[in-house]
Amino acid sequence: MYIQLSELKTNPAKYFDLAKTCDVIVTRHGQRLGRIIPENKAAEIERHNAFDDLMAYVRSAPSVPDNKVYDATKEERLKERGLL
Repeated sequence: MYIQLSELKTNPAKYFDLAKTCDVIVTRHGQRLGRIIPENKAAEIERHNAFDDLMAYVRSAPSVPDNKVYDATKEERLKERGLL
């Protein structure tokens, strides 16, 4: 459903209630400004984006765990503290 920005300004509650059942696209001078979508749909989009971000991170993570890499500085500090 498309509505003018002026219509949204005059009766916002009407269009937010309507947005619970369908997307409401707000326009000004025939140009799209934004969209009002149901909260459950917005939450689903956010979950999907978070999952995609997590998977991108997992794919780009190094394949060798950090604790398997030799670190001479770390070993020296542990020796100084008497932990090695």
